[in-house]
Amino acid sequence: MKVIAGIIAITIFASFGVMGQAARQDIVDDGFTWFEAPVATVLTGNNVSTKMGWMLKTYVRILGEYAPGSKIKFAVSKAGKVTGTFTCDTVQYHRSANDLDESYMWTIDCWQKNSATREVGKFDVNVYAINGASGAEKLVRTYKIDVQAINRVPSGQQPGTEPPDYMIDRHNEAAVSFMFLRPANYIPYFDFAQRPERSGQNQVELHFSVSPPDMMNALPATTFACTVNGSPLTLPGPADYATEANMQYVQNAFAVYQDRLAPKYKAGIPYEEKIWFQMVRLLVPLSWGGDRRSGRVLLEDHPGKWQCTISKGGQVWRTWRWTIGRDGRPAIHPEQLGNINLGFNSYLLDMDIPAGGAPMDGRLAGPSNSLFYGLPWTTAEGKAMGARLPRKGSPWPTASNAAK
Repeated sequence: MKVIAGIIAITIFASFGVMGQAARQDIVDDGFTWFEAPVATVLTGNNVSTKMGWMLKTYVRILGEYAPGSKIKFAVSKAGKVTGTFTCDTVQYHRSANDLDESYMWTIDCWQKNSATREVGKFDVNVYAINGASGAEKLVRTYKIDVQAINRVPSGQQPGTEPPDYMIDRHNEAAVSFMFLRPANYIPYFDFAQRPERSGQNQVELHFSVSPPDMMNALPATTFACTVNGSPLTLPGPADYATEANMQYVQNAFAVYQDRLAPKYKAGIPYEEKIWFQMVRLLVPLSWGGDRRSGRVLLEDHPGKWQCTISKGGQVWRTWRWTIGRDGRPAIHPEQLGNINLGFNSYLLDMDIPAGGAPMDGRLAGPSNSLFYGLPWTTAEGKAMGARLPRKGSPWPTASNAAK
């Protein structure tokens, strides 16, 4: 165990190394990136709290070796016009010779009020790595975000509207899922406190995005089942332990739409509609890397084409497909070959959502043309996955005088 910049990091011993082996530098981990658009509030004359619009809130991890004092800069622009820039301090993690992961720097929960704007619509977000030793600044990723205003009304019986809240569209991300093969006692993919989970075994994490009908915190356990090359896979152990897959959200953005447009809402309680975007982590009852301590099925023991589902009450909620090669590793998705980047031991997966969505889906916007904040699908496999995304409900809240 070693302590770096106040953060505990665990030395990893496992048979799977860094995907691709070569060290990566100045590479943004797209799977980790998360943006929100909280309202920027400042005190004006007579200490009046005034909403200045939205500011970009960031969670970004950049792979590579970075000196102490390195920073990440964000420049937000609309139609080529810069609307705000800000710079965030980072924490650096340095991989040692015996570690199997990668060095990186990251910033979490960072924003600055001086970047606020009231404009909405589509924006570019340029991400720059600033080296703490040389001061050199390098553009490392450009994302695209779509910011929507979420209507609000005054409290009590007052008519009219309040300054809005804001949400960044993540409907395209509903088509996206990836696998993280987490070594024993290593931190999960989205652990912002950097506390390792002492599970005692190599874990398989699946990550995906939802826009749920309500807040998802303690999600019901689902039943996990797999086939390999079309043959059912037996998952050993007691009944619940053998097939149970547990979900929890690891990122969350939330807003409440309000209006008084329909006659029955002119007085009293306003019309309200909630909207969420969440990133979910699913722990599945599998293992990998020769770790037989748990008695779980190991991925490398079953090379071939995998298809796995989670279900509840006999209804399938999600279906994943991947291929395990003769080397025991998942095949790298074509989108990872020059388009998108994930952290070490992580693999983009093929995923299906059932027609009409699952109970955990409140809103699905239909076919997706991008992933990870506007990065376009570039391969036939990726485009096909995006095209399969179904529709459910309305992508955004519906006004009370238009609601059915």
